Amino acid sequence: MNGTINERGGRPSASEGKANKLCNGRHKMCLPLKDTASKAASDGTDQHSWMEDNSFELRADLLPACEEAKEQLNHVISLVWGDWTDNPPAVFLEDRLWYRGDRYSGKADYVGIRDKRALIADYKFGRVKVDDAINNEQLVWLAVLVSTNYSVDRVTVAIIQPHCGTPTLHTYNSKDLRRLRNRVLALVRRIDSPHASLRAGAEQCKYCKALHICPAVGGKMDVIARIDERQVTTLTNAHLSGMLDALPAVRKLCDRLEAEAASRLRERPEAITGFELVQGFSSRRIVDAGAAASRLLESGLIDEGGLVSASSIKLGQLQRVVAEYGEISPKEAKKEVARVLGDALAVREGKDKICRIES
Repeated sequence: MNGTINERGGRPSASEGKANKLCNGRHKMCLPLKDTASKAASDGTDQHSWMEDNSFELRADLLPACEEAKEQLNHVISLVWGDWTDNPPAVFLEDRLWYRGDRYSGKADYVGIRDKRALIADYKFGRVKVDDAINNEQLVWLAVLVSTNYSVDRVTVAIIQPHCGTPTLHTYNSKDLRRLRNRVLALVRRIDSPHASLRAGAEQCKYCKALHICPAVGGKMDVIARIDERQVTTLTNAHLSGMLDALPAVRKLCDRLEAEAASRLRERPEAITGFELVQGFSSRRIVDAGAAASRLLESGLIDEGGLVSASSIKLGQLQRVVAEYGEISPKEAKKEVARVLGDALAVREGKDKICRIES
């Protein structure tokens, strides 16, 4: 078993609360499998280490987000305790808490306790926005743990995600906490049940270690593979609903299968009978537009008019330059660029996206 499993004792953890809620059988499926860490996950781990101890040696490009998170944390603390600099709360960083009888555990990035009130802050350094504090399942599990382990009757939870704007907060009173405790424990019982169900879906399968062996995903893939293109229009709405929910998981499994096959063929070209690895098409791009333009004009290959007609201006980058040059806000720059460009600016509506309705 890996270090994470040993630390959690093989029990459910708050960090996977949402995924385990959506797929009760996920926890047991993942237990015997090793953790895999992406570069983004490793960077996030390093950033959490710096937040816990500022002496941690952090890569320079990761530091600005941490400094912003630190500022946001101080602001959140001041919202909970206005006089916190003179009368600071007791602080616990990265402490793993357990529910009675070791039913489940959770590790909060920051816990502050004062005057029978607790503040839980969770840092997220990814660029894809996570659920706000009021809807965050991980924070629900952590709120129950903190209210059980400390003598508090109010718990404020906060998500601090510097790449996605300002923090989000929500406060639970003692009545809320009793309700949440019953809800979390009922879910833990379902996870522990020998009949815990597996359910494929975008959220729960996204980081699931058992994706490649999960019968729920395999079943969905088999059903989808059997559908003839001509039958699509005859499917009922109920059939479509079940398939749409599983499509992201099936796509991810297909990507993993292709990546594994490519890895084996790269190592041994004859490894997989009937298949070979063909080199992909290469592409080129200009990395210094100014230098490229100067060299082309100096060489006489093109004149200024031709250069302008061949150029593509990135609207977002242009708006940032205008904001800097004119010392105006990004919102004002966007408005001014649209006003000046007029009909030289085309608006293309994005493709409609099918999303699950959150209950």
